[in-house]
Amino acid sequence: MIEHNFGEVQDEIGVLPFCGPCVNGKALMIVDAPTYDKAKEYVENDPLSKVNYYIDRKIVKVEEATLENNFLIDDVLTHLSQKEA
Repeated sequence: MIEHNFGEVQDEIGVLPFCGPCVNGKALMIVDAPTYDKAKEYVENDPLSKVNYYIDRKIVKVEEATLENNFLIDDVLTHLSQKEA
């Protein structure tokens, strides 16, 4: 039986705004961390990670698309114009 004590992640409010299983048998954990190393620490301290429940773990940085940054449309258009060149 896995004890559901999420340690540091649980203790720091706002660090884990979302997590859960996907319909394809994988899972998603969104961690709000200031650095890659801190995100890695949170993931490694997850109780399911500790028992190797997640065989493949990937940490990726995500930039949030918001109204304030025009949903990153400028970045998308720049990328598309460079791709065409």
